Amino acid sequence: MKPKNSSSAKFPLIQLLPQGAEEQSVLQERADRIAKQVIANIQKTDIDTYVCFRLGPHEQYGLRFQQAKEVMHNLSPTKLPHAPDFIAGVINRRGSLLAVLDLKRLFHIKPDGYEKDTYILVAMGKKMTIGILADTIEGSRSYDPNTLDAPLPSEGIIKSEYISGLHQGTTALINIDAILSDIQVQVRSIL
Repeated sequence: MKPKNSSSAKFPLIQLLPQGAEEQSVLQERADRIAKQVIANIQKTDIDTYVCFRLGPHEQYGLRFQQAKEVMHNLSPTKLPHAPDFIAGVINRRGSLLAVLDLKRLFHIKPDGYEKDTYILVAMGKKMTIGILADTIEGSRSYDPNTLDAPLPSEGIIKSEYISGLHQGTTALINIDAILSDIQVQVRSIL
């Protein structure tokens, strides 16, 4: 007996596909319903992205991607007389002076200095632009703000409002708006 030479014999799965217009209409309706559910689920989750950076060998922080403007490398801030110790100095950024914040001093992290290849993460918040010193920039990661862990309590070391939350228990997401609000108050009180 010879095998059939038709395409349905070679490809038996073709017989399972819808053949009529009514069957195709039902499949299209199901596909549309599933697509709407997927889109609704994506819109429900507020996935956000942050730039990850390190301060020292163990401290890992993140800054919301929307607030990070650029990363500068190998620049040394010029110290300012009578500035608070958490202000590392200023740099010239395309013809404008940019204050640079030393989070190690602000967060009371052991000041072991910065590595030779210091990075400055330019951030914007509270209608201000400021630089943030970082030892390394580690790239970007995504998170759901609804799943962040609460910041760990630290008496007198760091204000809890400076940290939005912990991502996967290892990365502290900084609240740059709270930091800048506090810095504005502290700098104004000096002037």
